[in-house]
Amino acid sequence: MDLLAACRVLVEVDERGSVTGAAGALGIAQSVASRRLSALERRLGGTLLERRSRRTGLTPLGRDLAPTARRLVALADELELDAARARLRPLTLAVPRHCAERDLAAVAAAARVAGMNVEPVPADPNERTDLVARQAARVGVVAVPADDGTWCTPLGAAGAVRASGAPGPLRLAQLRPSRAGRGRTATPAGARLRTTPEDDVPHLRDVLVRAGAAAGLAPGQLPVDRSRTAALTGVLADGDLLLCSEREAEDLGLAWRPLGGVDLVRGHRLYGDSGDDVAALLAAAAAELADALGADGARRA
Repeated sequence: MDLLAACRVLVEVDERGSVTGAAGALGIAQSVASRRLSALERRLGGTLLERRSRRTGLTPLGRDLAPTARRLVALADELELDAARARLRPLTLAVPRHCAERDLAAVAAAARVAGMNVEPVPADPNERTDLVARQAARVGVVAVPADDGTWCTPLGAAGAVRASGAPGPLRLAQLRPSRAGRGRTATPAGARLRTTPEDDVPHLRDVLVRAGAAAGLAPGQLPVDRSRTAALTGVLADGDLLLCSEREAEDLGLAWRPLGGVDLVRGHRLYGDSGDDVAALLAAAAAELADALGADGARRA
């Protein structure tokens, strides 16, 4: 039997003085209300409804149990209200700063179709991890090695000027100052490969620094900028290159080339305190998240 539904009938009979009135208040047939009361009587082992008098009412047992039934109904209603409020509470999602606004809107739209209210919060890698750890964000897109990523995005070099002819892969040795007739300790404009905070993580930065040293680059040729805007300024003002994905280069209006001789791949995956939040978001918007990260065309775990 449905204990809660039966208790609702009991409460309405107590308030309205008849099964007919209770059925009308609940929007059910009188026969359904009677059956629910009979089932409740069997469950509780006693008669709840006085059926002999002209005005139907509760027996002493029914009157004794009505306050408890009323509390049970009130708690059930409160539970449903809390659930509705929880569904409306935004699912804050910490995302990389390079994600385009329209792509993030597509993520939120796909999630809304699935009944989730997603609120993207752009942040750098360390900030995203901290936001989830402090529960300031319910879910975060965290940076991980490519082998651990749900989404993987190859990185290359993007510049403001398209190379003449068919642009092949860029090898770091091509940026050596000696190639431009400069001293080996110089850092000429246009010979730097700039990195944004999104890629200033050990599993990417360490690989790049080792490859740069092996190619004979000066330390100043692989700067880490404090923001993507600062890095893009160096690209536009000095002719430098930006380490980024092909999708980012397209969004920024830059000419992109893959890297040769060094394999740099971003890995991203969802992390959250609640596995249910992560699973629900993946089910609703995995493809949209891949597009927002620029991972379309890359391996998706």
